[in-house]
Amino acid sequence: MVWDRKGGNVSRFGENNMTFPLAGYRPSEFLKYFYYFDRMKEMLLRPSLLWLFAVLPTLSFWLVSPPLEFLGRFSNMNYSEDHQSGEDVYLWREQNELYGYMEYSLGGALGDYTTARLENIRFDAETQRLSFQARNPLYDEEGNVIRNLFVFDGLIRPEAIGGTLKCRTAITDEECWNDKDVSWKKVAIEDTGFYQMGNRQELEIHINEQLKEHGARW
Repeated sequence: MVWDRKGGNVSRFGENNMTFPLAGYRPSEFLKYFYYFDRMKEMLLRPSLLWLFAVLPTLSFWLVSPPLEFLGRFSNMNYSEDHQSGEDVYLWREQNELYGYMEYSLGGALGDYTTARLENIRFDAETQRLSFQARNPLYDEEGNVIRNLFVFDGLIRPEAIGGTLKCRTAITDEECWNDKDVSWKKVAIEDTGFYQMGNRQELEIHINEQLKEHGARW
């Protein structure tokens, strides 16, 4: 809107250079133009804002990593008055990736078990097929470590894991002992909050704490 000094008019661009005389116009009438202009801006911006609020939750879904889901503790651990033997498997899931560790005892005293991180985990979400490795070191009479591996291949279900557990030497892939069929059933845990992790970093801290106490080392 430009002031025409010669004619005392106001020229409005975009309207075929139409002019409006200033004489006879009250200030309130000019305010109407600003009011209608603001209303038009509001009407034009409102659909854009609605679209933005509708899209933001979708964008945040992809930007924010989903929390880890604790699948549970799966066990075939047997206990007597003085000894224990078997395996406990702890698993977490993040989308189609699994993470966890195993606690196992080869017939030692109560509380005498080894913790090993699950490595080389392969999980097929469609078939529920699961395989992994875990360190299972033994020691000879002179105290030298024998680097053995647990090698598991089987299926995971909501309430159980079943398959074949093998023992192989890490260097030569020879059998440590005969393969065995295992069935690890999901067991109830009283303090489930202890195993709830918000992200991978928290899970790594938790696993490292378990390995620090009873970790398989070589």
